[in-house]
Amino acid sequence: MAANRVSTGIPTLDRITGGGLIPGKTYLVTGETGVGKTILSLHFLMDGLRRGEKVSYVSLDERINGVLDGALTLGWDFWTYYREGRFFPFEIRIYSEDLGRYRKDSRAYVDTIVKMTRGGEVSRIVLDPISAMAFGAADEYAVREYIREIITYLEEKIGATTMLTCDIPSGSTQLSRFGYEEYLSSGVVVLGLVNLDGRLVRTLLVRKMRWSPADHSIYTFEIVKGRGIIIGPTLKAVMQRQLGSAQTVSSAFRGQGESPAGSTSESSPI
Repeated sequence: MAANRVSTGIPTLDRITGGGLIPGKTYLVTGETGVGKTILSLHFLMDGLRRGEKVSYVSLDERINGVLDGALTLGWDFWTYYREGRFFPFEIRIYSEDLGRYRKDSRAYVDTIVKMTRGGEVSRIVLDPISAMAFGAADEYAVREYIREIITYLEEKIGATTMLTCDIPSGSTQLSRFGYEEYLSSGVVVLGLVNLDGRLVRTLLVRKMRWSPADHSIYTFEIVKGRGIIIGPTLKAVMQRQLGSAQTVSSAFRGQGESPAGSTSESSPI
């Protein structure tokens, strides 16, 4: 990882992003529900804690206790760092009746983060998920402006490296909930699911990484108990390997005068 970059906490992802994240900038981790966005963001925060930094996790949806207790299954004890005064987790709830006041309250939102982090002396912040800030809002323009102002204030007032997570609808080709977050962010990491022969495979793509020579290949990854996210080979390599295995099986059947799946040799296209 480059000396002037911030690690994601995942060495392979640091390499894929071209050396890690630029300090003080904002990055978006996006994908449908259940692909591992929160886990990736916790990797990012745990790396900072292990380096002696102060970090903050802002939950906009799930209860903090549930998130941190879940992290224990991955071997990450955030509670110890909380007791040490270096980890600042808290919840912010925004309700539908408050949507009309977005432009007015965006600065107050950041002031809340500064207050909860004892003056904003944190090097890393996660907002999880940013999409929960205005789910179902009718005035999307106001929401976009609200998010833009929050990102601007975070970068200017706190200066922490920020990671936003964003839920998108299953099967959607969008990169964000409101179609604006990706433009405000210095980088975008897209997590997804691909069905390979009836098995769901998790995928990771660095869609955008400003000022970095990023690798834009689609990688596969697993979430391993006690370790978190483990990035494996590219999706292309996995598919080629599966194709090679299928061809090997077909050849074996042909050598015995049979075809796969009980087909006769005459009906086989091979």
